[in-house]
Formats: sequence, structure tokens, C-alpha cells
Amino acid sequence: MVIKIVFIANTGWYLNNFRRSTLEEFVFRGHDVSVLCPRHSGEDLLSDVTVAIQTFELDNVGTSIFSELRSLFEIYFRLKQLEPDFVFSFNPKTNLYSLLSCEILGVPCVPNVSGVGNASQLVGLKAIIYKFLSRFSYKTAKKIFFQNEEDQHAFYELGVLESLSYEILPGSGVDLSRFQPTLPRPSRPFRFLLACRLIRQKGVLEYLQAAELVDRTTGRSVEFWLAGVPDNSARAVSNAEIDEYVDKGIIRFLGQVQDIASIMPEIDCVVLPSYYPEGVPRVLLEGAASGKVLITTDRPGCRNVVTEGANGFFVTPGSVDSLLSIFDRVLSLTDSDLQEMGKSSRELAECRFDERLVIDAYLNSVSTITGITHC
Repeated sequence: MVIKIVFIANTGWYLNNFRRSTLEEFVFRGHDVSVLCPRHSGEDLLSDVTVAIQTFELDNVGTSIFSELRSLFEIYFRLKQLEPDFVFSFNPKTNLYSLLSCEILGVPCVPNVSGVGNASQLVGLKAIIYKFLSRFSYKTAKKIFFQNEEDQHAFYELGVLESLSYEILPGSGVDLSRFQPTLPRPSRPFRFLLACRLIRQKGVLEYLQAAELVDRTTGRSVEFWLAGVPDNSARAVSNAEIDEYVDKGIIRFLGQVQDIASIMPEIDCVVLPSYYPEGVPRVLLEGAASGKVLITTDRPGCRNVVTEGANGFFVTPGSVDSLLSIFDRVLSLTDSDLQEMGKSSRELAECRFDERLVIDAYLNSVSTITGITHC
């Protein structure tokens, strides 16, 4: 039986980068799949997937009541037009608006809570309104997927999970066949990589500042690479700030990298000193699957991918000194140490973060909720 399924997210880039394999699996099984995402948000990246693409207006970080109502109504009317049998949603705003729309339309909706984003930083009346709407809307979900226990606990405290089905997934998972360990090449410099949205809460400035302070007189050649998805909000790290370190020769800036797997063989250590509300960061999963040493913060989602001292290290959020200390520690590791830590990363990815686990959870949720056992 063909099921009409809609996937909704706050960017087309998100759906392509994190949910492409799930989309392809549903298409492969013969279902009618559509995606909804904001205009000019990377929806063209999905042009080679057999899905229908519809767009709407959304300000991901805005709080204007008129702008938000416009987004809500657009999502509602797109869904009414598509008449789906099932909706999967992602990201805080699109989760909220999808759930409200699906409740009115009588369509089952399963949201994925991948961190709580900027919503966790709202204050005053806006925070009260958001919590009220969240409590109401999420209670209408047929099931909720979480990416870490902390988010699940927060929703429990909010009073949402009393009678709802939910499941904690291993982030968005990682394609273990696409991301694989490669042998180190001692002839080239040791390379660190930070790949993320270029916002301050991801620890971008701390990374740049610590990179400048690393002792380059130890005899070990080292490079710091930065790959980033541009951001147009007030939280963005500006081009001028990045260019300052590029001009000094401190970092190599790669811009937005569409195929991160293609550069993983050139990297030795993946860095994400984030203090942003994360789900489970995909770049850490990709680094683990690629057999890299990981550096991140001991925060929800991030900590799920690192066993301190075994496959990586934790740094203090917002601390340049802490990051610098760990950079120096990693650079002092022997080749044997690095290989053992990389092996531990790969084993962790194979054991806990295979994206097949995530895809199967999505397939099973449709079977369970619709009663169709062969979806």
C-alpha cells in the first residue's frame, strides 16, 4: 500500500544532510514522499531524490508574531493541499507548527526533538507562550523521537510524556559505509577540523583564538580547518572575523562543504566546542565513524559520542584556555595513541550510531501507527 508521507524541516539543507537516507528508503519502498522546507534554504540539494518539494516562508530565529503566524498558516495550507497520511517533522519551530496543523487536519505527526534551539533562551511573555504551545502541541503527537536523555527528561518535566509513546534515537545516525577510517599520512600536517553552522554558540571564536595560541615551535606541523554553513542572524560569526584568522595564516576556511566525507581522510581530529542546545551533533558521528579523535564539550548530545580519554576529550564551554590545553594534549599523543583512539571512535559508531537504526525506527513508527506492517 502506498502511503503519502511528508517530511518538514527548517531548511532543505537539514533534510539533505541529515535525512536523505531516510527519504530515499521510503521512496525505495514505493511511498509517495514530499518535503516541506523554507524557500531558498537548500531545497535544490534534494533535486536528485524522487520527492515532491514544496516551500514556505520561515524566519528560523525570529519572534515576530506576524511572521510566525504566516509560517504557521503556510504550513497548514501546504499540508491541507498535500493530504498526507503521515507527517515527520524536525527542528523546534517546524515541530510546533507541524503538530498544530496536523491536529487540525487529523493527520498523525511524529516530531523529532534534536535539541531545543533558541527556544530555550526565550524569556518573559514569549517564553510563557512558547511553553504553553509546546505543552499543548506535543501532547497531540502520535510519537516523539528524542536524540538524548536530557531532552527527553525536559519534556517529561513539561508534562508532555505522561501518556505518549516516545523513543530515544542515536541522533540522526551515520552512514558507516560512507564514513570509514583511513590510514594516517605522517608526511602531511596534523589537522583539526571544526565543521558547523557559523554561529558563536558552536564555539567558533574559541576555536579560532585557541588555534592562534597553539605552540607551533614543537616540531609537529599542524593545521586548523574550518567548514561552515552561513548564518544571517545576530548570533552569526561574521566573514570579517573569520577573514582575520585566514589572513594571518591561522586557519584554512573551506566554506560550506557539501560532501564532508570527502575531506575526512585529510583530517586527524574533529572539534566541536559547542555550548548550543544540541541533539547529537552529526559532525561528531561522522568523525567517530571515520575513526577520528574527537574534541567537544560535556553537554547534552555532545557527551553521547565521547568517552573521555578513550576516543576524545571534553573542553569547558566557552573557554579558550581549556581548548588550547586539549589541542596541546592531542598534539603530544603518539601515533599509536592516535590509532587506538581512532579505533575506539569507530567501534562506538558501529555499536551505537549506525543510521540504519534510525531509518528502521522511522519505518517501524509508520507500521505501528497505521497498522500497515510492510511499509
